[in-house]
Amino acid sequence: MAAHEEMQGPAGQRERDMDAVAGRVTAELLRRSHVMRPGDVPDALAEVARPLGVSAAQVYLADLQQRHLVPVPSGQGQGAPVLLIDSTLAGKAFQEVSLQAAASGRTEAGGTYEVWIPLVDGTERLGVLSLTVTDVSEAMLDRYRTLASLLGIMIMAKSSYSDTYARTQRTQEMALQAELVWAFLAPRTFATDRVLVAATLEPAYEAGGDAFDYALLGDHLNVSIFDALGHDLAAGLLASVGLASCRSTRRSGGSLADIAARADDAISGFFGGDRFVTALLCDLDLATGLFTWIPCGHPPPLLIRGGTVRELGHAPRLPLGLAVPAGRQPAQPRASAAAAPPYVQELAPGDRLLLYTDGVTDGRAADGTPFGLERLADLVRRSTAHLPAPEAMRRLNHAILDYQHGRMRDDATAVLIEWQPADPSRDLTP
Repeated sequence: MAAHEEMQGPAGQRERDMDAVAGRVTAELLRRSHVMRPGDVPDALAEVARPLGVSAAQVYLADLQQRHLVPVPSGQGQGAPVLLIDSTLAGKAFQEVSLQAAASGRTEAGGTYEVWIPLVDGTERLGVLSLTVTDVSEAMLDRYRTLASLLGIMIMAKSSYSDTYARTQRTQEMALQAELVWAFLAPRTFATDRVLVAATLEPAYEAGGDAFDYALLGDHLNVSIFDALGHDLAAGLLASVGLASCRSTRRSGGSLADIAARADDAISGFFGGDRFVTALLCDLDLATGLFTWIPCGHPPPLLIRGGTVRELGHAPRLPLGLAVPAGRQPAQPRASAAAAPPYVQELAPGDRLLLYTDGVTDGRAADGTPFGLERLADLVRRSTAHLPAPEAMRRLNHAILDYQHGRMRDDATAVLIEWQPADPSRDLTP
């Protein structure tokens, strides 16, 4: 009763007044966003959010390999430092997708705090928002979270017509084939209350032959991973043709077998049957947990159930692109990638599946020892047991890179799928 009376008194009125202020701040930021330049976002936020006690704001984006948080160039943020994700409070906010706050100084009006809020687009981690504020009450922190949510949407909307954010996220020049592949890729993280997808791709600036894709349609999630022959511009084009063919067939209502057959035809028709793409083409029924897949010359999926990891065996079929082009006679009969029905596995709630390319397991240390399937399974089992999927994949990515001392001889791509995740909103949103 006392708490109810307090909410009806001066304190309650103050909260209602601040909610009204927050609403006006959000509306003004949204109004300005339509014609705002990408680099103006931090300064505009700091200006319109002053009534909420915000004296400074800075946007940091994670670099492509997710090792650093890099400030977006702005009028206020020219001198802002690059921050390490693995050893700073800002990095902790990014890793855990949780708000972090620390005292930062004092003014005549009282103490000031630096608040770090994760920036996400849906569940895709973009970076963090830094705010200098005077009030860190729970009610005010909720208002800051709302501003950060709006900022994440604004950043993604503006990234499609400006290079500001892309340049911020890069620490080196990108190879032409990598530019081609990254332009096709879906976001590295996606989740609903029934499924979660987290992916990683290295070497980020030189990738050419690997790609991944996923799409949700009703109660089905379609997921694909590709590994094209070679590691050059032709390999990037090869992977892109395979990915585009799969999307075209999927979007026209084709089945998993149709996707395999048409991708096979597209690659063989364009490249004359001389180059190929290995792939896993998969479908997950979100209502039943029925997982079906077609292995096209590719390593099989790994099933992670509790503390165990096992390969979903079955002999692979031919890679995509080995169908015989029109006008050519095969030296011997070739079976189409879609010649037999897909394989099937029933999942239990909380099961995870890992799709990966052979660049993950074939990567070698300085002494020539391969990374290997056993090491991969052990890392995935341990990391996914206590970390949110995107953070587990970030750390797996770094383990793969560090094992090869950053000198990779082949692309390494992995996609983690979880059916019926326990609480995605808790782990993936601030």
